[in-house]
This record gives sequence, C-alpha cells and structure tokens, in this order.
Amino acid sequence: MHNLSLRLRSFAAAVLALLIFIPLTAVTLEQAFNGSLSQSMLQQLRVQSLTLISEFELDSTGSQAQMPEQLYNDQFNIPGSGLYAFIQSHDGVLWQSLSTLNWQQQPKFVAPDIGAEVFIEDFSMQNNYFLYAYTAEFESSEGYQPVSFYILQDKQVFNTEKSKFANTLWNWLGLIALLLLILLLFSLNAALLPISRLNKQIRQAESGQLKRIDQRYPPELEKLKNSINNLLDTEKLQRSRYKNSLSDLAHSLKTPLAVLAGTAGLPEQAKEPISQINLQIQRQLKRAVAGTTSTFEQAVPIKPVVDKLFNAMHKVYADKKLSLTHDIQQHELGFNGDITDLMEILGNVIDNACKAALKQVTVTVLANVNKLLIHIEDDGPGIPKDKREQLLERGTRLDSYKEGQGIGMAVVADLVSAYQGQLEIKQSDFGGAKLTLIFPIKV
Repeated sequence: MHNLSLRLRSFAAAVLALLIFIPLTAVTLEQAFNGSLSQSMLQQLRVQSLTLISEFELDSTGSQAQMPEQLYNDQFNIPGSGLYAFIQSHDGVLWQSLSTLNWQQQPKFVAPDIGAEVFIEDFSMQNNYFLYAYTAEFESSEGYQPVSFYILQDKQVFNTEKSKFANTLWNWLGLIALLLLILLLFSLNAALLPISRLNKQIRQAESGQLKRIDQRYPPELEKLKNSINNLLDTEKLQRSRYKNSLSDLAHSLKTPLAVLAGTAGLPEQAKEPISQINLQIQRQLKRAVAGTTSTFEQAVPIKPVVDKLFNAMHKVYADKKLSLTHDIQQHELGFNGDITDLMEILGNVIDNACKAALKQVTVTVLANVNKLLIHIEDDGPGIPKDKREQLLERGTRLDSYKEGQGIGMAVVADLVSAYQGQLEIKQSDFGGAKLTLIFPIKV
C-alpha cells in the first residue's frame, strides 16, 4: 500500500466507497420500493373489500348471500384474472367471485376478529398471493352474524414490477457509478496536476535544466517548493566552498613541494619521491573534486567536447592520418558532472585510442535505461584478456600496461569511480580495444 501512488490510492479508495455505497443504495431503494408497492396493494385491496361489503346483502335466514351477477371490477368476473374474492360465515362459503371458477381447491382462511383487518403479503397455495381479510357484522333473523371478506391478488404482477424496478435500478446505478469514476479520474488529474508539475521541475533540476523551481503552486506545495529551492541554494554554496577549499589546499601544498624540489644540494634519490608525492597529491585532489558536482548541476553536452578533442587529436597525430568519427544518439545527451572532469576522462581515453590505432577511432554515445554509455573503439592491437581484468581491479595501476595505454588511465579510473561509474574493456569489432564508460543518469 505504501508503494502505491497518490492517484492510485485515491482511486482505489473511491472504488471501494462506490462498491459499498452502490449496493447499500440499491438494497435500500429496493426495500423502499417494495414497501411502497405493498402499501399500495394494501390500499387497493382495502378499497376492493369495501366495494364488496357495500354490494353484499345477507338474507333473513343468514345462510344466503345476495350479490350482483356482474361486479364493478371486471377482474372479479373473469376466470383466472389474478384477483379473487371469497365471502364466508361460520357455516362456510357464502359467495365467491367468477374469477375462481378454475380453482380446484378451496383455500383455508382464518377469520379475523370483527372490525379487524388482516393483510398477508405471502399467502401460499398453487401460487403466491396478497391476502386481505376483513370481518363485519350483518343483521339476520338470528341477530347479528359475522361475515368475513377475503380478497386475493396474484403476486406475479407484483414480482414482475419488482424485478423490472431492480433491473432498472442496477442499470442506472451502474451507469452513475461509471460516470462518477470518470469524473473522479478527471478530478484526481486536476487535483494532482500541480504535484506532477512540481515533480517534473524537480527532475529538470536534477538533470541540470533548471537552477531553481520558479512556477507558482497551491499554498500546500509552495512551502515544499521553497524548501527545495533553499536546498538547491545551500547545496550550490557548499559545493562552491568545498571546491575553493580544495583549490586552496592544492596551492598550499604545491608551493612547499616546489621549494623543496628546487632546494640546492637536494640528493638525486630524493627528487623522484618528491615528484611522486606531488603527482599523488594532484591525483587525490582531482579525485576529491570529481563527484562533488551537484546532481542538480546542468548536464554537460558531450558532442562539443568530443568535437574539440577530435580537433586536437587530428593535430597531434597528423602523421597517422587517423579517421576520427563519432555517433551520438541524441545531441542533447549530457554528462552530469564537471566539464573539466569530462574533458580529462575522454581526453585520456581518446588519446590512448589514437596512440594504439592504425587508421580508425570511433566514439559512440547513447542512453540505455538509466545509464549513459560512451564507447571508444580503435583498430589497434587491442588489450589481451589477461590484462583486462588486471586493469579493472581496484588498486591496480592502469599505467602498468604501457602498450597503448598511457599514464592518464589511472586518473580516468579514479574519475569514473568518483562519479559512481564503471569502466569495461572488451575487443572492438575493428580488431582493437573497446573501452566503455558507464555513468548513471537521472530520468
């Protein structure tokens, strides 16, 4: 759950809410509709009962009912119409509607108390019925006699209406849920758009395309934007101070060493160690400065650097008449680091390739996933396999292999390592060496 985006979390929460809300709404509305239908049916049957009571007469003996041949409601007059009526006394059935002519069995009723009504929503026989019953008193020769009126309504129509309503309800609620989800997606995109813009600007700052985040954002994000800008300013200031300190250190060490080296009477055996100390100090300072470039620094375009180096190599190795070519996948591909470091890395590798090459040196630059790949190939003698692993081992001096690889490769290895990069050595398709520089990049 913690790995999910805000958009996905919000959408999942909305879907969950709809999954709970829609069924509850459907059940509630169905129950309300069914209750309303039942109440409407009760009122209808009550009216039918009052109509029968008004048309009913009991003879003087109290054993015969007097009813019209045709009732006002035609459903009572049509067999199997779905609306049925019975009139009973304690002696049995006094009358039943023509609609019951096809009935093969007589229903068994329980007479309600005098003046009381009974409404049963699920009276079962061969079918299910609504049953309304009412008992009234009628005068006869023997006094007042209770007479019960029973009306049955087939539930088929009711069930059909209920099913139709349920289908219509679920269809509409499903459509409403879909529209709500679509509206929610648009709302989420609109609400999260400032966050997306801020994220884009942060990525641009990481890649060096922006120095500061300058767009306006909602108040909730303005504080975050200001904090990021403060971080960028602080980081830039600290980086500048760090480089200045290292530069001061280099100068402070360089002068005493120069004085020491120029001291009269210095033994010859001491000059070489002093020179080595000076070289090591320069290398370590350069390595320390490398990699201190901010991740928010603007990326250095690679193509102009390669073009500049090629121009220099044409002059240095004019006698070899080398073919220097490059293939850069995208002109905007850049190196997230210091241009001086890039010049030194590529300068040393290309220089060594030109030394070893017979006729051809090729530089290929491309981006692969989250990595920047720089291939430098030549058609020289190459580097033996047993030397490749040795050259890539940490702590092994790359300048130990003199043929085709100069002393500058030691600095290259240090600089590449400082930028969390990798150096691979393989055989080129041209027959010589193929050195691949791999640097991580921000996407």
